[in-house]
Amino acid sequence: MQFSENWLRQFVNPAISSADLSHALTMAGLEVEEMTPVAPAFGNIVIGEIIETFKHPDADRLQVCKVNIGKEILQIVCGASNARVGLKAPCALVGAELPGISIKAAKVRGVESFGMMCSAKELGLAAEASGLLELPNDALTGQDIRQYLDLNDQTLTLKLTPNRADCLGILGIARDVAAITGASVTLPVLEVAKIESAKVQAVSVDAMDACPAYYGRLIESVNAQAKTPDWMVRNLERSGIRSISAIVDITNFVLLELGQPMHAFDLAKLSGGIKVRFAEKDEPIKLLNNTEVKLASDDLVIADDSGAIALAGIMGGEPTSVTDSTSNIFLESAFFTP
Repeated sequence: MQFSENWLRQFVNPAISSADLSHALTMAGLEVEEMTPVAPAFGNIVIGEIIETFKHPDADRLQVCKVNIGKEILQIVCGASNARVGLKAPCALVGAELPGISIKAAKVRGVESFGMMCSAKELGLAAEASGLLELPNDALTGQDIRQYLDLNDQTLTLKLTPNRADCLGILGIARDVAAITGASVTLPVLEVAKIESAKVQAVSVDAMDACPAYYGRLIESVNAQAKTPDWMVRNLERSGIRSISAIVDITNFVLLELGQPMHAFDLAKLSGGIKVRFAEKDEPIKLLNNTEVKLASDDLVIADDSGAIALAGIMGGEPTSVTDSTSNIFLESAFFTP
């Protein structure tokens, strides 16, 4: 189980250091296998906005940028292809120490430069980068980049034993931390979504022992092309999960936070009602990873009239997957017997 320490501290925030928290978890039986900073140690880097550019007089691939850092305007020579007026990106000030780079006032081909506009690679956040790290337009000019990107954080990896499946989610770990340290658990305040549609999806469970509880909700008129919020993307990435789309990201976020698996089906791609059953011997299914497999008779599946459409609690099927053109979904939340 890999997760962000700051995400955990949103639920329970004992007055102890990261190292002491790691030690306490390990001594309680939740072994911390690894604790890694999400970013190298650096400072003196703020959000800068390029407000003017002009071509370097002695270099075809360089631009001279006027950069607003909130308290003053800096002149910075930049070679990034995406440097342009209006762009907001990390700006390393004179005196900043980046991985392998010390920022000093300098002349670049005869033009004075007082800082450096940065890519994710230069910040140590990515192995490769094709240009400056572009920030949203609403990013606050002059704000410390560590604060804005929540970089004062660690990723913790727990080596869980089979009897601690309750700690396969942030909430479960938070409860243990509260019991260990005496700190209080703070639960998020959630607003229950009002049901505005009378439409339902037929569901039958043929394998009650294997699936004691199965719940679903029809959600109409979703925007499948909506952007996943940056804070959610960060929490997913620090848990080792890449962002795919807003709908898929939300289901993965709920899994990581609450430990409850969820899956979204494209409603338009379902044929008839949902049935939870065991597979027929050699029944075919094409999974989300584009592999086609033949199932065994003891594989629990989610099926519709067309056949198996998901391996229960493991992976969904490609034919009913959510895409950018999806407008209505059937959201599944179930308990499958381990």
